[in-house]
Amino acid sequence: MCAFLLVGCGGNEATTSSSSAPASTTVPVAGSATALEAVTAWLDALSIGRYRLADDTVVTDQFVLVLAVESYSVEFYDDLMADGVDPSVSTTFWESFEAGVRGFTGADITEVDVVGERRFTAYGRDFAEVEGQSPRGDLTIVSIRGDDETWRVDLLATFGPSFAPLFNLWVDRLPADVVHPVEDLKRQLPSLQVARDRVQPGSDARADLDGLLSRLGG
Repeated sequence: MCAFLLVGCGGNEATTSSSSAPASTTVPVAGSATALEAVTAWLDALSIGRYRLADDTVVTDQFVLVLAVESYSVEFYDDLMADGVDPSVSTTFWESFEAGVRGFTGADITEVDVVGERRFTAYGRDFAEVEGQSPRGDLTIVSIRGDDETWRVDLLATFGPSFAPLFNLWVDRLPADVVHPVEDLKRQLPSLQVARDRVQPGSDARADLDGLLSRLGG
């Protein structure tokens, strides 16, 4: 997973602003005031193995969808929605995630420094690309501003190309009378559309995301 961290952005109605990383940060229990702070908090939490704190820096509904799709289990999805994410599930996911980042980009989470953000508006939502640099590889991480005006890491806008094939299979395999996971996924359409815009036209990743958007009616 995480093979598409370095793709460019093709967001529409783009506006740009840049900022430098703060001298020190703390990991919040809710969203952050800026996209750069949200990504910094997420990276800080992962780098010290505080995975429950990492959970709080990403879009919660997206996190649940990503966890559930890897098992194609509606029951697991319902349990996550009802009871929250078990710490053991969170730890397993983030440890695998960090290994995926290293394998595909060469970057180690513990070495990444955020250097600026570029904000843009697309599909009715406010996003920002946050640039991260490390001696062994660079990352571009997308953050989204929520209805509460705070920012969180947008897993689907950033890593959508990695998860789209799984979501395509899941949507196709769902029983006809099970609609709630698809409805919840439809609520993430702006993020998936941004993910689609950030990958090269004609690529397999673009085809996977176009297929998912078609299935969701987006």
